[in-house]
Amino acid sequence: MSKYTDIQDEVIRRFRIEINENSKCKHRMHAHVRERMICKWNRKNSMSATFALFHEIGHVETFRGIMRRCESEFYATQWAIDLCREYNIEVPEGIVKKYQNYIWRELDRGLRRHGKNLPSKESMTLKV
Repeated sequence: MSKYTDIQDEVIRRFRIEINENSKCKHRMHAHVRERMICKWNRKNSMSATFALFHEIGHVETFRGIMRRCESEFYATQWAIDLCREYNIEVPEGIVKKYQNYIWRELDRGLRRHGKNLPSKESMTLKV
């Protein structure tokens, strides 16, 4: 059954995303928000590959100019969770926990660097 790959293909078309599998970029999978492009995504018929794709598309869809890293990661992840809900895909607790911890680490990093007007931890908590 190709449930996940069918949904992935539909979402890529729906949000007009270009996939660049042979990117010369040196970084791991990531989004080029202005170009609506995802580089280095590894297409697999799995929940984790689907969520990773949704998260990167979330960066494209929630981009609002200058945002702190914790905000960018929070909005992209929440967008991915909401899209999973729309497609009746249950997001495993472990995936949510992994992304949530990353968001909070980025928030803590901003605090350590004396960032001004940072969001609260409560406002950066994912809603599943």
